[in-house]
Amino acid sequence: MHAYKDAIRRTGGAYVLYPGDKAIKQKGFHEIIPGLGAFPVKPTKSDSGIGELKAFILEIIEHFINRTSQREKIAYRTYDVYKNPPEYEHIINDPLPEPYNKNRDLIPDDTFVLVGYYNSPEQHNWITRNGLYNFRMGAGIDSRSGAGSLVLDKETVSSKYLLLHTKGAKESGDLWKIVSRGPKVFSKEDLIRKGYPSPSQDHYLVIKIEPVTDKEFKNVSWNFRNLKNYSTGRASAFPFTTNLTELMENKIR
Repeated sequence: MHAYKDAIRRTGGAYVLYPGDKAIKQKGFHEIIPGLGAFPVKPTKSDSGIGELKAFILEIIEHFINRTSQREKIAYRTYDVYKNPPEYEHIINDPLPEPYNKNRDLIPDDTFVLVGYYNSPEQHNWITRNGLYNFRMGAGIDSRSGAGSLVLDKETVSSKYLLLHTKGAKESGDLWKIVSRGPKVFSKEDLIRKGYPSPSQDHYLVIKIEPVTDKEFKNVSWNFRNLKNYSTGRASAFPFTTNLTELMENKIR
């Protein structure tokens, strides 16, 4: 049954009917499918096994009706992964943190990195000292308008890392881990009380960060100017997002 289940595309379960006397149902995880099994069906007027097989089929139907099942989530994610052929130009052979424990969800294509700017050494010292980084708030509809305001799209909110750069830099190894669940709103007065040097906006979005400790990112720099969302000129100070795949493709050392 394992061979049938694995060999036939999109098979959720494999079951055999046999002339025995013991029913076997094995769950792959927590739900009725994916799974394996065997049902005894005998040509007899009593105890033929049809009743247990019928109950199983009805249970399968009820399971398919449940749109919140784990099987439904697996089916969608499988479709999402395989709907397009792989992009063979995006191959990462450089070391990355192993996907286990806190990094279990570290899939390079789906691990997003915020790229942020700081104006001065005083600002960088404040960031390092407080473990906080602030973005402008504004009315822009994307990261290239609204005077550099940050867009709270899926990639931004779910970003796992922050890469900092400053004026004139062509590369950066100043990578931080984002540890807050999402950005919080700080007023100018809030930042002044925390010692932020000369805030110019009325409100900011603030995230909490901590130094990256993964050895794979130690002494590494990236050419952030090659990232597709990077803008030149005055817009080079605007925040934007990339993913870990694109970032590692622009690794310098």
